[in-house]
Amino acid sequence: MPKNNLKLTIVIKTKDVTISLHKRIAIIEISEGTSISYENGIETLKRLLSIVGDKPWAYISNRVNSYSLDPNDYKHLNEIPTLKGIGVIQYKRSIETAMELEKMFVKKPFKTFDDLDAAIEWALERIDD
Repeated sequence: MPKNNLKLTIVIKTKDVTISLHKRIAIIEISEGTSISYENGIETLKRLLSIVGDKPWAYISNRVNSYSLDPNDYKHLNEIPTLKGIGVIQYKRSIETAMELEKMFVKKPFKTFDDLDAAIEWALERIDD
């Protein structure tokens, strides 16, 4: 996991997603082959929001697996006032076009990274502002 020694607060695990929460940074890994959507992710999102409460937090998508999503669903994340940024770690250059498309749907600070530690440093800046 991260080199920067962030304390793991909690892990939320379903068949579709694993969320590791570190100091209000949600590191999210979607299961291989999943088609993730608002409908099948809302309960997990509600659980995460109940844990972070009214404090600022950041979302990091650690894309270690291949899965699909509808970028229109970002509208639901855009409505969360405590969400201060969305980072995506891309391990394959072939998804850069998809990242540019997704970015068009996000109204929060959105950035792509090559490694988890860089994404965490960026997320810490977002939540400590």
